[in-house]
Amino acid sequence: METERHSIEPERLRMVTTVERRIGPMDPLYRAALLSVDRARFVRPADRSRAWIDEPLPLETPHGAAVATVSAPHMYVLGFDALRLGPGDRLLELGSGSGYGAALAAAIVGPQGFVTTVEVDPHLARLALETTALIPNVRVLHDDGLRRADLLATHPKCWLTFAVGELSRAFLDGLVEGGVLVAPVGPPHDQRLLRHVRRGGVVSADDLGAVRFVAARSLVGD
Repeated sequence: METERHSIEPERLRMVTTVERRIGPMDPLYRAALLSVDRARFVRPADRSRAWIDEPLPLETPHGAAVATVSAPHMYVLGFDALRLGPGDRLLELGSGSGYGAALAAAIVGPQGFVTTVEVDPHLARLALETTALIPNVRVLHDDGLRRADLLATHPKCWLTFAVGELSRAFLDGLVEGGVLVAPVGPPHDQRLLRHVRRGGVVSADDLGAVRFVAARSLVGD
């Protein structure tokens, strides 16, 4: 096991170096999370040799592998940075995938923080439950995240790992004072990463640039 640990460590370091070349220097907490969370545990067995490459990897579901992915590591860092995620934060993640994002976030918020992640696909929800079972500050819910704006009351920070055409009024109204919501918004070929912040009772939005995420799904029809 010790030999295996040392053999994989250079791959993790190379991935982090690649991420920083792509998006610039990252918060030391985010860097530590990327190094400490074993991404190979969250990808398909066939993709484990590619786990430490900064690219999205498909997840198998009953609906087809193209429906979901484990996002590229740099996208998680961009999302966390947009949220200003840090120790003690309570994060609501919509779209669990295999649980990799929740595991990274849990490492960042630490034992005083908490992560609730919501997944619409029952297969992926079970997978995320398995992969995060030993992480005490992560809770996985099988539900339609777009119907759970109520969770914003206890989670001041929220991000969507899937794209929506527009954010529902319920989510914007549900942001607590000082709350932050980060989401990819727009049609498939023109998505923008938007950060919404409530200050003084008013929600403002910043455009953080172009992104490409899978589209939102709903429990309707499943």
